Amino acid sequence: MRMKQMFLATLLFLSTFSVAAQNEKNDSIHEKFFNAKVRELVYRLDISDEQKAKFVPIYRRYNDEMRTAMGASMKKSGDRKGSRAQQPKPKQRTSADVAAAQKKMIERQQKAQAVQMKYLDEFAQVLDARQLSRFFEVEKKIQKKLFERKNHSRAKFGKNFRHQHGNGVKKGEKKS
Repeated sequence: MRMKQMFLATLLFLSTFSVAAQNEKNDSIHEKFFNAKVRELVYRLDISDEQKAKFVPIYRRYNDEMRTAMGASMKKSGDRKGSRAQQPKPKQRTSADVAAAQKKMIERQQKAQAVQMKYLDEFAQVLDARQLSRFFEVEKKIQKKLFERKNHSRAKFGKNFRHQHGNGVKKGEKKS
């Protein structure tokens, strides 16, 4: 009985440590993405050092709220979570399924627009007219570029991982 308790305590400790390490890793990744976006915005909008000092704290709050607005509904709907093995086989989507997905997308867009409206006046106090007129367009392009790089890295890692850690043969297929 004592051995079982020690095993459970060790397992609990390791799982807690693992979750903490994963949270640190996620925070580190988000910070790297944030810093990359700031560098790109500063460059593309030609933001001065004085403007940057005022801009970064506002942009950090804006960025955090945008992540929450865009990510909250994605997590609820389960769009991104779960491995392929755990997901049920795709079924024929009905009009109701498509309508529900479109509504979720529109809700995310509305939340994002509300965040943009909230911060527009704060950005206007720091950025000049030319910079402000280009800010959302440039930020959207940066987001798209980072998203594409992230997905490209995942696809590349997945392919290399299968070749390094498996025989590259799917279940039910014969190796040539």
